[in-house]
Amino acid sequence: MRFKALALLSAFALTCIDLPPTPAWAAPQILGLIASVTPVPMTCVDGTCTAELSSVCLQQHRSTPSTGTVYRPAKSTQIYLTVTGPDGVQRQQPVETELSFVSLRQFSAVKVSLSEARVRQLGDGVARISVGPMASLIPVAVRGDLDPLSAGEIASYTGPLRVLAERAFERDGDRVNATRILNRMVNRLPSKSDAGIEKVTTLWAQTVGENVTDGTQKFLTQAVNDCRETLRTGVMANLRSCLSYHHDYLSGENTTNGWQAMNPGS
Repeated sequence: MRFKALALLSAFALTCIDLPPTPAWAAPQILGLIASVTPVPMTCVDGTCTAELSSVCLQQHRSTPSTGTVYRPAKSTQIYLTVTGPDGVQRQQPVETELSFVSLRQFSAVKVSLSEARVRQLGDGVARISVGPMASLIPVAVRGDLDPLSAGEIASYTGPLRVLAERAFERDGDRVNATRILNRMVNRLPSKSDAGIEKVTTLWAQTVGENVTDGTQKFLTQAVNDCRETLRTGVMANLRSCLSYHHDYLSGENTTNGWQAMNPGS
């Protein structure tokens, strides 16, 4: 399964690239963020709190972003920070305009960052972040772009076309929900984690709810079983990299479903 999945993921990436990643002469793709059902935990280190968010490519005709491409939220984007205070009360505030966004692993994931000082204004508990529906990210314009994003293009792909993509994600709920859960698993492992497959039972218990559908559980079981094998044989270095790979594979399929909804008959 793993090698078949790798070949398919490569095909998705190639389909999404008409130009080399993030060339200086053309703006990269607008990205869509997958709406949260359960908030994603943030990791706070050295004064900065970070998390990975699941994303999809909304523009098949533009090039994929290279790692570290800076993004900003579209006007319709809502992202909330939730922190539990010492009194046990959860406090929530919108923070989309305060976050820093950079791309990870092409179009499949985005890293968000926020100062820990800002987080602690809400409380000393675990910080979590959640994404509202219809969230989109726009690449920050770079001087020298010969093919920048136009206002009309941004309005179209974060507006009516974004609605069509969102409906496609809702129709394919099992796959999208599995993507969300794998994303939460990844975020529960520190970025420098060398955890092996022995950690997966704990992650499963922490992340997978009792009401998961059979279809979602099938995607997750396939991912976990594949990670058992790839970590046993040394094909991948650690559990986080393996779960990230499977997350990105599903993200590729979500992306293709979104394209088909935005361009029916293509």
